[in-house]
Amino acid sequence: MKKISLIILLVLPFFRLFAQESGAGFTLQGSVLDPGKTAMKDEVVYLYTKADSSLVKTEFTNENGIFLFQQVKEGTYFICVKNPDFERFCSKEILLDKNLDLEAFALVKSEQELKEVAVVGKKPFIERLPGKMIVNVEQSIQSTGSSAFEIIEKSPGVAVSMTDQISINGRQGIAVQVNGKALQMSGTDLANYLRGIPSSSIEKIEFITNPSSKYDASGSMIIDIRMKKDTRYGSNGTVNASYGQGVYHKLNTGLSFNHRTKKWNFFGNYSYANRKAFNRLELERKFYTNDTFMLAYKQDNYITFPFRNNIFRGGFDYEIDSKSTLGFVFSAVSNKFNPNGTNITDVYNQNYVPVSSFQTENRSEDSWYSGGLNLNYRRNTDTLGSTFSMDLDYAQYGNKTEQNFTTNYYDLNGGLLQSPYLLYGDLNGQLSIYSLKADRSRAFKNGSSFEFGAKSSYVEADNNIEFYDRSNSGNVYDSLKSNHFIYTENINAVYTNYNFQHKKWTYQLGLRVENTNITGNQLVYQQRFDTSYIQVFPSLSMRFRANDKHSFDVNINRRIDRPSYDQLNPFKFYLDPTTFKEGNPYLKPQTTMGLDIGHMFRDKFYTLVGIARTFNNITEIIAPSAYQQNITIQTNVNLESVDLIYANVSLPFDLTKWWSLRLDLNGYLALYSGNVANTQISGNGTYNGNVNMVNNIIINKNHSMELTGNYRTREVYAFDSINRIWSVGFGYQAKILKNKGTIRVNVSDAFFTNQISADVTFTDYRENFLVTRETRVATIGFTYRFGSAQNSARRRQGGADDLKQRVGGQGNG
Repeated sequence: MKKISLIILLVLPFFRLFAQESGAGFTLQGSVLDPGKTAMKDEVVYLYTKADSSLVKTEFTNENGIFLFQQVKEGTYFICVKNPDFERFCSKEILLDKNLDLEAFALVKSEQELKEVAVVGKKPFIERLPGKMIVNVEQSIQSTGSSAFEIIEKSPGVAVSMTDQISINGRQGIAVQVNGKALQMSGTDLANYLRGIPSSSIEKIEFITNPSSKYDASGSMIIDIRMKKDTRYGSNGTVNASYGQGVYHKLNTGLSFNHRTKKWNFFGNYSYANRKAFNRLELERKFYTNDTFMLAYKQDNYITFPFRNNIFRGGFDYEIDSKSTLGFVFSAVSNKFNPNGTNITDVYNQNYVPVSSFQTENRSEDSWYSGGLNLNYRRNTDTLGSTFSMDLDYAQYGNKTEQNFTTNYYDLNGGLLQSPYLLYGDLNGQLSIYSLKADRSRAFKNGSSFEFGAKSSYVEADNNIEFYDRSNSGNVYDSLKSNHFIYTENINAVYTNYNFQHKKWTYQLGLRVENTNITGNQLVYQQRFDTSYIQVFPSLSMRFRANDKHSFDVNINRRIDRPSYDQLNPFKFYLDPTTFKEGNPYLKPQTTMGLDIGHMFRDKFYTLVGIARTFNNITEIIAPSAYQQNITIQTNVNLESVDLIYANVSLPFDLTKWWSLRLDLNGYLALYSGNVANTQISGNGTYNGNVNMVNNIIINKNHSMELTGNYRTREVYAFDSINRIWSVGFGYQAKILKNKGTIRVNVSDAFFTNQISADVTFTDYRENFLVTRETRVATIGFTYRFGSAQNSARRRQGGADDLKQRVGGQGNG
């Protein structure tokens, strides 16, 4: 912890600056009546934004049934009243550009049908908002029984490579977070971690395309997985279970609960997954010398992954007073999986005639675990939304892996050419993360606001890998394959954002400064690197609301993506006798400058166009080794640059009262420039398109169906030409037990077409491959909700502004 800076200690004394009271905005008043037109006292009234259905404020009605929202910014909103004895009421959209006194709202008894009230509370599966896309996992029948990785993979604009690298609209270097906390993993390690998170424990996944300066600068984009947290009053809970069958089984179970009183909210959730999946990689590699064919490998690699995953997350929020909240969250994850693979390789000579073969068996046992603690404090310093908050985080990740590789070499008649090669690996890893941050926001009378903050984090990774040659009954330490790598990273940051309005324009100016200190120490070969640098990240967002139908957005920012510790580790990881994976200690961070312009029509239809340039683009490649003949290396390199032009269109349609359709159209042109393996590319790329379709069909109030489809055109990714890919899925949902229970049935990738194939071209090297995963799965799931919901909330007196903090999910770790 020596390198953690004193920035926060220096900045904190100034966080009380601008703490005086202030007032601005409009008032919104109305009243709530029962069916007999009698005023209803102590009803909770919720004010939401129309754009993204996010909660703005809550208030209680007085003895005359009147509620009053004060200091509300100009915009489009809707109001909801939720009472278990009546139908949920949500108003039509309200354009607030002056003080308003609404007509009285009359609630309807629960057994009656709503006739004159617009119910708009249910969120769509996919929402497009300025600067982000939200996937509301609970709203999709197709998500039942799947994992976080599978939901991300099927989201609009997302592509996953054969090595599990995630890209969005051509952008690499995606930062993945859980509840706002970055996961210090990449590639297959990250994918396996996400495969262990069942969809039943996820509330939503946010794809943040234009993060403000408040966010860490790392990542060209951010994927934030928000876990479920119940905030209803009383004692409540949900139990769920699902079973899926593809080639192998997929079992998921879960329980979530909360108990909330006037001062306390205790919450928690537990999920268990027992899943098995496969990955089949078929490829052909051809090696040349000065364009003369020399050798080829044809490989068939089949591996299964049985997962046993336990996730627990719990905590509490304590309301110190009407303005202050203290929260604590802890989480624990245990993930065990035993990869079991067989790699069969045929060897061809320079006449393209088979001459021999070898077969490698992989029998491994993996145990991954993690735990985290979060302590948070939040205070509302005035009635406008000025706040002060602090977060203290600690997280620990660990893994222990035992690998057993057995390789046999055969002649064309199946006879052994040599004694079997037996390789045993003992891999142990530890990763510790410490983080402290503080944020201060201040609202002013003229409607503007100012926020600033500081953060310091420290990461230490210790990976010790030992390999032993156990051929011929031996147990010889292999120093060429063994490795002990220690990596540390300290990032200190300060940021500021200024928001203000001028007539129909809204502006946000941001600046973030980060100081990065990195060390890497490869103990076996005594290789060490030490890097420190300071980077500045400006951002600008502008919004112009032309009228109640049209609004326009402009976003400009600069982002960075730092290499992860496994990408920097110079060690060679054994995959098979002809393939290694190794890190690159000379890998530089990539930086991206981006500009996009968006248009929203009726707060519903969204269009976005943008451009971006990435320097020193971190690109994962599988290329011929520069120093070993006929060997292929999987590694990361810096390309000189990538130029990106992209466009997104979101079209939600209500075709009939019972049929809604959402189309997301994404297209981009990515042009890659650089030199790898003596292969120069300059502006190499092609147009790529992606169409994502979601149909929702309401049969009646208790039964519905969902039909989804995804199509992606051919894509050129640096040295790879990736073929088109498509898939179709469908599902059915029934509500039972007085709407407390839900049964869902779905089939994903019904025609088993979601398979990745590509051609790879380097100087004197050609490769083509086909990756088949277990994407076709039939799943049945059941969810049951129980509890007292929000009855106790009705007995509270006075203002309820503090409720917005709880509903907004404060305290998430």
